[in-house]
Amino acid sequence: MSEERKVPGRQARRRRRALGALSGVLAGYASLAVAELVSAAVRPESGPVVAVGGAAIDRTPALVKDWAIRTFGTQDKLVLQLGILLVLVLIALALGVFAAHHRRVGAAGVSLFGVVGAFAATERPDSTGFVDALPSLVGAVAGAGLLYVLAGAVRGAPERSAVANQEPTNAEAGTEPVNAEAGAEPVNAEACAARTPAPRTAVHLPVTAATARGTARPEGGRNPAERQQTDVGQQTDRAEQADEPERTERTDENAQAQEDTRPDGEQLPNQRPNQRPNQGPNQRLTQRPNQPPNQPLNQPLNQPLNQRLSRRLNRWPGGSPRRRFLTLAAGSAVAATAAGALGRSLNGSRGAGAIASRARIVLPAPVSHAPPVPRAARLAVKGISPFLTPGKDLYRVDTALVVPKIDAGLWRLRIHGKGVTRPVTLSFDDLLRRDLIERHITLTCVSNEVGGPYTGNIRWLGVRLADLLAECGVRPPSKGGPADQLVARSVDGMTLGSPVEDVMDGRDALLAIGMNGEPLTFDHGFPVRMVVPGLYGYVSACKWLQELELTTFEDFDPYWVRRDWARRAPIKTASRIDTPKPLAQLEPGPVTIAGVAWAQRRGIERVEVRIDDGPWQDARLAAEDTRDTWRQWSLSWQAVPGNHSLTVRATDGTGQVQTSRRAKTVPDGASGHHSVVITVD
Repeated sequence: MSEERKVPGRQARRRRRALGALSGVLAGYASLAVAELVSAAVRPESGPVVAVGGAAIDRTPALVKDWAIRTFGTQDKLVLQLGILLVLVLIALALGVFAAHHRRVGAAGVSLFGVVGAFAATERPDSTGFVDALPSLVGAVAGAGLLYVLAGAVRGAPERSAVANQEPTNAEAGTEPVNAEAGAEPVNAEACAARTPAPRTAVHLPVTAATARGTARPEGGRNPAERQQTDVGQQTDRAEQADEPERTERTDENAQAQEDTRPDGEQLPNQRPNQRPNQGPNQRLTQRPNQPPNQPLNQPLNQPLNQRLSRRLNRWPGGSPRRRFLTLAAGSAVAATAAGALGRSLNGSRGAGAIASRARIVLPAPVSHAPPVPRAARLAVKGISPFLTPGKDLYRVDTALVVPKIDAGLWRLRIHGKGVTRPVTLSFDDLLRRDLIERHITLTCVSNEVGGPYTGNIRWLGVRLADLLAECGVRPPSKGGPADQLVARSVDGMTLGSPVEDVMDGRDALLAIGMNGEPLTFDHGFPVRMVVPGLYGYVSACKWLQELELTTFEDFDPYWVRRDWARRAPIKTASRIDTPKPLAQLEPGPVTIAGVAWAQRRGIERVEVRIDDGPWQDARLAAEDTRDTWRQWSLSWQAVPGNHSLTVRATDGTGQVQTSRRAKTVPDGASGHHSVVITVD
């Protein structure tokens, strides 16, 4: 096979792969869009991306989760979802390329991923059963069907388009235009001969593939004698054209009349109106309109681009498979986009009731207000964390890819389990009618590294949890109660376990319904969440609460405990430098070093700062609000040129100095001294 024939073949294969890859992406996009639409009829959490993302979170090792939180912060869920979509795109590309050659297998691959999504949805802790599998299954069927159809349009098109990229010879094409008008229909030589009366002056020509104008059998279909005769005829024609060029240029009208007209002067049927005078019959049959005599037959015609493109497209059966493929692709993309947009809109409207219920809530005045914050508890230092953290700035660390939106009017809380003599189910209105208390409590996430941002001080409003448990007949272990663990369950299936003794030892453990004077936000647990001072959030701060069960640590391992975190997690003494920031460039002179320190349930008694390798210097402490909140601190320093290291440590109310031993967050929280490096110019 010649090089000219090999190149179009490679181009055809590349084109098929490209169109196949596009088909795969469109099929994957349609699958997700349809699944989004179906999830609106089930519940948003049943969508395949959310279900698979949740399964990925559940199966991710604790160290990897900790790295993700440390690296991406509160955007870790967005990064996870984008990562899932990227993997799906790559898989869709591969399935599309494969489907271009084996479309049934490619469609089966799409269906397989639908099964994976369905399995992930039904295995989630908050799954409502088989109905959660419907979005993934229906989406997979839609994607597989679309890929099958698009792959069918792709499979035959590339080979034909490759042939269309070069003008076929007469023997290959089988037809040829009979005049120079653009877009003229090709005419078969044998059919023309059958309709045309035999001329009175016969011209004998060697029978060749060219003179047959496409009616000759393919090369492999002729016997050796025919092929030899054809070759001899072609060589003779070329020799005559080379030796006698003036014969092809003759303009003798008499000679033309003898060859091309009958005796009565009538023009022969096969004569073209613009045919050159005295052009040989062999040339008339082999020469294309408007083509120079010696131009190769496989060169493009001297016609406008749109006319040549139209001829090439029309060589494909059914008009244009490329055009048909593009129509299918564009139509499917538009339909998928519409389905996805409708599904997203419907899913958004599902939370309208929850949003409206939150807007209607009027928080009652607490029976016990938070003590007034001493004026001296707030230091006027630029860059220091404010004493009260705005709700929008409070960290969010959880596993929910879709934030639950719960109608407060429909919310219920069930309390049951070991030692519960009077199980109860409470509504939100039941909590509003109870005595509410208001307290300042600093929350800290166990994923917070030394000097990290995952801590904040909030004014909480809620029901004292110990009082509620006591009304249900619960006693702490120290008083003979059979349960030592209080398991809190969220509407999204999350489970957190708190020590019953800690919840009922007199601290202000709350079922919180408000923060900073407003109802809880959806991100932070609306309508009800738990807040237990002195414990890391993963064992105490359950959001979107719906159930409290009294059990034992021996009988049940909550979500994070099953992933190698400690069962009991009291918050460690910690301190942080807020200003100056790491790698800051300062001018020589007075510099204020400031930050916060916390040791919930123990309080902060002292904060010290060290410059480089110098001695520890006592920082000025702001006034203490309560021992459950952080304290601000500051130190004035006369900065001198050079690179400097600033380090801080705290001492809690028990006299315990913050350890310098570095520890990672797993299994029970980070430890070590926070330090920053700065430059003074």
